[in-house]
Amino acid sequence: MTDITKGNLKRSVFLLAMPVVARLFLQMLVGVVDLAMVGRISPAAISAVGMGNQVFILSAAILNAFTVGTTALVARMVGAGQSEQARIYARQSLVVTFSLGVVIGVTVFLGSEAIMRFLLVASENPDPEIIRLGTAYLRIVAAAEPLTFTMVNCFAILQGAGNMKTPLYIMSFANLLNVVFDYLLIFGIGFFPEWGVAGAALATSGSKNVAAILGLLYLFSRHSPLRLSLRQDFRPQWARIQEIMRIGLPSAGEQLVRSSGSVVFSMLVAGLGPIAIAANQIIMKSMSMSFMPGIGFGHAATTLIGQNLGAGKPERAEQSGYLACKMAAVFMTCVGLAFFFFSRPIAGIFTSDPAAQLAAGENLKILAISQPFLAYVMVLAGALRGAGDTGYVMLVTLIGTWGSRVVMGWFLGIFLGLGLRGVWIAMVLDNLIRAALMIARYRSGSWKTIRVRSVSQTA
Repeated sequence: MTDITKGNLKRSVFLLAMPVVARLFLQMLVGVVDLAMVGRISPAAISAVGMGNQVFILSAAILNAFTVGTTALVARMVGAGQSEQARIYARQSLVVTFSLGVVIGVTVFLGSEAIMRFLLVASENPDPEIIRLGTAYLRIVAAAEPLTFTMVNCFAILQGAGNMKTPLYIMSFANLLNVVFDYLLIFGIGFFPEWGVAGAALATSGSKNVAAILGLLYLFSRHSPLRLSLRQDFRPQWARIQEIMRIGLPSAGEQLVRSSGSVVFSMLVAGLGPIAIAANQIIMKSMSMSFMPGIGFGHAATTLIGQNLGAGKPERAEQSGYLACKMAAVFMTCVGLAFFFFSRPIAGIFTSDPAAQLAAGENLKILAISQPFLAYVMVLAGALRGAGDTGYVMLVTLIGTWGSRVVMGWFLGIFLGLGLRGVWIAMVLDNLIRAALMIARYRSGSWKTIRVRSVSQTA
């Protein structure tokens, strides 16, 4: 495995980021295909899948408490040459995340209908078809949560160890399965049943479970950078778990703030009617595609900063963050230009409904403005997480999400009557504010002095 604490830094940033960008792009492309296929059923089907997915985005906040802490600690230990310590943290996080997946999966499965009704509480006359389809979708995807959590954690462990390619290969295969079974189960091709939204849920859940199994097999193989073994100790070690949580909990809080804000954001839109709901889900899916470069270079920054700080090279760590920001900004500016000039054709990929196309297209132009700023938000958040400065990232997310996105979204969209346009102007303001705060923190250099020590070093 290449030592990323030495050599050409620009090359290291690029080689770490691009497999993540490619993996996430393929994953989002599958999501686009998912929504486009479901969109051929009805606007209610788009709304049901989109609103249902908000629940699992919210549940990812809890998962973040362990994946972010795991990535940071594994990166630090690998950078410091302490592979055995890295393996211990990997084992502990696998046990805990699987257990959390079981608890959350059971909770969502049992409360799926009540959850869908709550998400539509802002609507005067909730569409019963959205509730019915969304309930079925939630129940199926909830059953797969234990292995879905395991999949994400496997990738977090490999990321900390500097291996970005294996998750790409695994997800490429899983995404291919998803697309194939989406087509077969949504539309009932050949001898397969026509299950519509439920078919989409089965295809998505099944492909993620396959990815989880492949990820575990790799971690336990001789090719793994950490090479776990069933003969090793998997009993919970609370001191280790607490160390992972100490770093990860602020990030979980950040994700919870962002996800809950996204849920409230969607609930505000739900009060604007079914066309606005469908258009909003199209814009959200398009926005999630634009995240790919930011997330990819953010993951690269997390790993590079974690390993370089572990190796005692803070200046190289700082340079890696700036390089990752610049590269991500170039990619995301290009995405913004595509959103601005091709907004209506992009909306047409997801729905043939003219009203939904028009509403989505108009607001994609607004979203396009904030893409360069969003690049800095995502990459510098990843950089600060790699240093263990997760508390500040959570604070910035709280200010931006609730102070700008939700409050301003209500003020502009509902109070002033600007509708969906006002809600998405508030989203742009959120990105601008968070970018300014992230840049100020990173330039201060205070994150370089944060100490992350393993339990064995403090004993």
